Amino acid sequence: MFIVNWISMWPELMYFINRGDIRDRYFVLKYLSLSRYYLSNFKMNRQRTTYIIALFFVLLCVLSTSCKDKQLHPDVSSIEVELNVIPFYQEFGAIDTLNVETDIQPIIEKYPQFMQAYSRQIVKLGSTDNPEYYKRTYDFLTYDANKDIFKKAGDIFSDHQQFSSDLEEGFKHYKYYFKDVNVPDVYLMVSGFSQSIAVDSAWVGVSIEKYLGEDCEFYEWLNIPKYLRKGMTKEKMASDVIRAMALTNYTYDTGVNDLINNMVYKGKVRYFVHRMFPDLQDSLLFDYSAEQIHWCQKNEDNMWASMVEWKHIFSNDRMLIQKYTGDAPFTANFGNNSAPRAGEYIGYKIVESYMKNNEEITLKDLMEEQDGRKILAASRYRP
Repeated sequence: MFIVNWISMWPELMYFINRGDIRDRYFVLKYLSLSRYYLSNFKMNRQRTTYIIALFFVLLCVLSTSCKDKQLHPDVSSIEVELNVIPFYQEFGAIDTLNVETDIQPIIEKYPQFMQAYSRQIVKLGSTDNPEYYKRTYDFLTYDANKDIFKKAGDIFSDHQQFSSDLEEGFKHYKYYFKDVNVPDVYLMVSGFSQSIAVDSAWVGVSIEKYLGEDCEFYEWLNIPKYLRKGMTKEKMASDVIRAMALTNYTYDTGVNDLINNMVYKGKVRYFVHRMFPDLQDSLLFDYSAEQIHWCQKNEDNMWASMVEWKHIFSNDRMLIQKYTGDAPFTANFGNNSAPRAGEYIGYKIVESYMKNNEEITLKDLMEEQDGRKILAASRYRP
């Protein structure tokens, strides 16, 4: 009986391994504690116990390397990416505030396109040709809160090598699926908390003050809810860049604005990110804790059954759609202990099923398909 119970847990453990979530301590500790319980209650000699444990871990290692989905893990080693990550915030933050007009000119000339967008649209200083521009820049740089942000950002992002490496890997997958894609320059900037990611055809701007860690004191001062801070870590930066590009390049079609179309669209974007980062942990993919991931996995079938029973799937009620897919500490229709944005999670699972059951569909086909109902019908989704 011990062997049957222990082995019955393997599929769930394999899911975490294949999704890169073997590092989620919640599940690992749960598995090990149950294993210890079973072992302590199973009367066998020490030699047989040791043999079974050794056999289990041998099988675990084999399965962890052989069960990876080849579709999700293409060989991108030969794909070359010219990625230019520019620590713009360092140059801008180093401007001598007593000589703004002199110091800023080389930066304007060095990054003419980005500087116009940054000044006019992101930090709202106006055009670089405006006579008031230098005074506004002085005010921005000498504002106490911004000085604190520049200092904190400099401490946390003194080395952005890991971000560059992660993003390069993401763009390798991007070019694998979309061979003609142009890799944009990536500017690390301070925006004064105006926006996380700004996307243009030639560049992407990343506001690093949005990724200082969920325990950053700035977020307490700004009263940012704790459930929103899960995604405010530097580990999220690379995947957020790709997600922002997907949202920009494949916009939502409001023609049929019902729940299923919202769920599938948001699920498509998460799936797109997953394909660019196939080993990304679910906790980073969905901005969930390990416990919330486990809750979704455990309750997926019940959630779907309830949504169908309540006739919510094709509802176009905006408040209802927001309850299922909007940012919140939990999904209101599933109770206070539920994971947030559960509709988005279900949408992702529908898209995942759609791609598995329709192998002729490319990632480009998926992203260009605007009919969420069509994707649902062809997905054969059965949680």
